[in-house]
Amino acid sequence: MKRFNWRFVFGGLLVFFGILALLDSVLVLPFTGILWGFLFLAGGVGFIILTLSNRSAWWAIIPGLILTSLGVLILVEAFFPRISDSLGGIIFLGGTALAFWIVYVRDRNMWWAIIPAGVFTSLSLTVLVDEFTRFDGGTFFLMGLAVTFALLTILPGLKGNRQWPLIPAGILFLVSLITLFDTINAMRYFWPILLIGVGVFLILRPYFLKKSIS
Repeated sequence: MKRFNWRFVFGGLLVFFGILALLDSVLVLPFTGILWGFLFLAGGVGFIILTLSNRSAWWAIIPGLILTSLGVLILVEAFFPRISDSLGGIIFLGGTALAFWIVYVRDRNMWWAIIPAGVFTSLSLTVLVDEFTRFDGGTFFLMGLAVTFALLTILPGLKGNRQWPLIPAGILFLVSLITLFDTINAMRYFWPILLIGVGVFLILRPYFLKKSIS
């Protein structure tokens, strides 16, 4: 079976869209936005095909999905401008997050990919909350970062001491709770709930330590 020649396909796409871009510069074509949307989309697909055909080219999925998301964003803005205003940021940030999640899923030793994946996932969640709810998206961004660091202690990949991510996770979660309670004007409930949570943690901690040792 003949091996897939990604250079030929990718190079052909670059030549094709380069000619279109040149024509647009000379003739001022009326579909510039659509042209660049397909250009970014084609470039992204090219990188995705590369990473599918060559497992060692794991890095290609990152520019692949970023370019694909950007191309989809441009096309959505060209054809559905109202949808783009609401979902544009989610499309781009979500696609970028997906790229890093795929890097980690393909190779669990690349645990570092969890951090940018969690950051971009949190950013897309922030845009979603800001756009469709009355809550402060920054609160959910901090919560997302807290969950991201907590995942480092749960998911396989991180070597050595797997407890250190709990420190930034705890701090970020605490700050996110403060902003959440402040947003809903319920700060008077925060400190009692915090005291209860710390007490429950201290009571149950020996049980979990004993379980992990056994």
